[in-house]
Amino acid sequence: MRTKLKSVLLAGIIAAGAAAVPAYAENTESPFTVVSIPCYQGEEYFMHDWQTYEHLLARYADDKTPIPLSEYYDETMYATVPTQYKDREIEWYVSEELPFNDNTDDYEFYIMGKLSARGVISGDENGNAMPFSNITRAEATAIVMRLLGLDNFDSADSGFDDVDKDAWYAKVVTAARKAGIVSGDSDTAFNPGRNVSREEFTAMAARAVWYAGLQKEVTDNPKAVISEMGITDIDDISPWAYSAYAAMKYFNITDYDYIDNGPDEMPDDIYYARPKQPATRAEAAELLDSVCDTFQIYPSKTAVEFGFDKELPVIDGSTSTYPFTQAIYESLFSNGYYHPDKPQKHSKTHNSYQRLINGEVDAIIASVYPASDILEMAKEKGVELELVPIAYDAMIFFTNTDNSIEGLTSQQITEIYVDNKYDNWKDLGGPDALLYPYCRNNDSGSNAQMERHFLNGKEINEKILKETTSTAMADILTDVMGSETDDPTGYGLGYSIYYYFRNMNAIIENEKFLKLLAIDGVYPTDETIADGSYPLSNNTYVVFKKSEPENSKARRFADFMLSMLGQDCVRSAGFGPLYDNRFEFELEDDSDEFCMWEVENYSSNIDVYSEYFDNELPDGTADNTGKYKFTIIGKREGTTTVTCRYNQYTDDGSVIPLKSVTYTLSVAKDGQITVLDRTENDL
Repeated sequence: MRTKLKSVLLAGIIAAGAAAVPAYAENTESPFTVVSIPCYQGEEYFMHDWQTYEHLLARYADDKTPIPLSEYYDETMYATVPTQYKDREIEWYVSEELPFNDNTDDYEFYIMGKLSARGVISGDENGNAMPFSNITRAEATAIVMRLLGLDNFDSADSGFDDVDKDAWYAKVVTAARKAGIVSGDSDTAFNPGRNVSREEFTAMAARAVWYAGLQKEVTDNPKAVISEMGITDIDDISPWAYSAYAAMKYFNITDYDYIDNGPDEMPDDIYYARPKQPATRAEAAELLDSVCDTFQIYPSKTAVEFGFDKELPVIDGSTSTYPFTQAIYESLFSNGYYHPDKPQKHSKTHNSYQRLINGEVDAIIASVYPASDILEMAKEKGVELELVPIAYDAMIFFTNTDNSIEGLTSQQITEIYVDNKYDNWKDLGGPDALLYPYCRNNDSGSNAQMERHFLNGKEINEKILKETTSTAMADILTDVMGSETDDPTGYGLGYSIYYYFRNMNAIIENEKFLKLLAIDGVYPTDETIADGSYPLSNNTYVVFKKSEPENSKARRFADFMLSMLGQDCVRSAGFGPLYDNRFEFELEDDSDEFCMWEVENYSSNIDVYSEYFDNELPDGTADNTGKYKFTIIGKREGTTTVTCRYNQYTDDGSVIPLKSVTYTLSVAKDGQITVLDRTENDL
C-alpha cells in the first residue's frame, strides 16, 4: 500500500518539479553536452526510498523521451545529451522497467530491466527479453546508438552493399559508421544479420564512450594495460580491440572457471575473454549498464563552486601523496575514480618538482620541502615556489619489531647516516646485534627530509649508499622487514613518511614486522605530530609557482584543500588534517543486547557514521549493554539536523521503536560542528 501511494505522490512532484532551463552546460563544441537541473528530492529518496532512488533519471520535457546517459548526483540531475539537443528542456522523473513476459529471477533479467528503464533495451514482438539469445550486429549497433540518445538520422546510405536502405537499421548503421562506432567486415560488407562477437561489442561500446567524451582512448600500449587483467586467452583478442578492452578493463567483460585445488590449497579463478564467442543480449546489456553506472562523471556542488567542473588543475606529486589525488577526484565527482583526467600515478617527489618548475603541471602535492638541487633548478629558471600546508605529516625511523631498542637521538641518526659510525645496536643503547642502515636514493622525497634534518649539507655515507639503497618508497619497508638475521643477530634501520608507513600497513602488514622509534625521546603519533612535540613533524603541501594569478586553478586547488571537504580528503587519504571537522557524540544503550540506536534521518550537508562497541568487563568479557558512537562530518556550512531512533528487537525478530532524539547542529565554514539543540521524544 505504501508503494502505491508513493507512486501517486511522485507523479505530482514530477509535474511540478521540472526545471525549465539547464543550469549547467559544457563541451558545446563536441558531439555531446552535459546539462543539469536541480533535483533536491533525490537526497530524500536516497535516505528513505532506495527503490525510487535507483530509478531517478532525466528525460526531455517536450516528448518525455528518456535520456539514457543521465544520473542523479549531489541534489542535481545531470544528463549527457547530443549537442544538437542542448537547448531542449529536461526534467527528472522516476523511470519504469518493461514487464518482460519471459521474466524470471535470473540476474540477466535484472540487467535487462535496468537497461529497459533507460530506453536502451526493448523486448521482441511478443514482449520477451530473451537475455540468453545471441545479438546480431544490426541489433548491437541499435542499442549502442540508443545508449547515446541518438535518434535523428538523416541518411540511410551506409556505404555497405548488404545494408538495404529500407531496412529498419539502415539509418542507425549509417550514423554509427559516420561516428566511428562500427566498421564493416570489409569496406562494402557489414553483415548485419551475423551474431556480434564479444570483442566486436566491446569495441562498439568503447567507441561510443569515446565519442560521447566519457573516457579517453588508451593509445599507449593498450595490450600492456589488459595484460594486467590476467586474461588467459589474451592472445585470442584481435589487436584492433586492445584499446577497447583497456577502456573496459573495470567491467565484467570476462568469464572465469573456478578451479578447486583441494582442502589444503586456495582455489584459482581462471579468467577468459572468449573474444570470438557470440555475445548474448544480456552480456551486451551488462556492459552498457556498467558504462551508465561507472563512466557517467559529473561534478559535485563543491567542484562547481571552485570551478573544477570547467577546468581542473593538472596535479602531480610524491608517491606517498597519490592517495590525496584519488580522494580529491572521488570527492569532487560522481564516479571520480574513473575520471578521464585523473592521473594514474604520481611521478615521485623529485620528478614532480621538476615538472612543476618546467610548467608541465599546475600544482603538486608534496610531503617534503624541495631538495637543494630542486631549489637550484628553480633559481636558474627564475621560478619561486609557494608551499601551502594542507596536512600534518612527519619523517619517521623504524626497525624490526624484535629489536629491543625504543628510540634514537637526532645526533645518533646523523652519526649513523653521515659518518657510518656504528655497526652494532649496543652502541646506541640497544641489544648486541648488527646494525643494517638502509637509505633512499638521492632524488627521493625521503632523502630531501634527510637533507633538512640530519645531513647538515653533507651526503649520506658512500658505503651505505652503495650497499643498502632502497630505490622505491615501498622497498625500504620491505628491505628492512627482510633484513633481520639470526646468526649473527642483526636488525635493520630505515626511514620514511609517517602516514605512508601507516597506510601501507593495509597492503603489506608492515606494522607486524616493523616498529617506529622515538626520536629525542618522543614517539611519532597523530597527536605528537599535530601538536609539534615530535621533533620531525612537518606538513604535506600543495606547491605551485608563486607567480600564479589570484584566481588561478592552482590557487583555487589550494583553497579547496583547506576547505572542510578538502580536509576530509586529507583524512580519506590516511593523513592528518590540519583541523578536525568531526563532531562525535555517544548514545548509551542501558537496556539489553536487543536494543540499539540507528540513524533515521540527517540533512544533506553532513555525513553520519555510526559504530557499536561493547562495554568490556574487568574479566575481559562484554556485558549486555553497549554504546553507539555517531561521528558527524560537515560537508557544507549551515544548520542541519540528525534524528536517531532507539529500537527494541524482540525474540521473534520484530522491531519496537522506543524513542527518538533529534539534534540540531550548526556547521561552521571551517567544518566545526556545534550542538544547538537536543529534543527527545517517546515513540
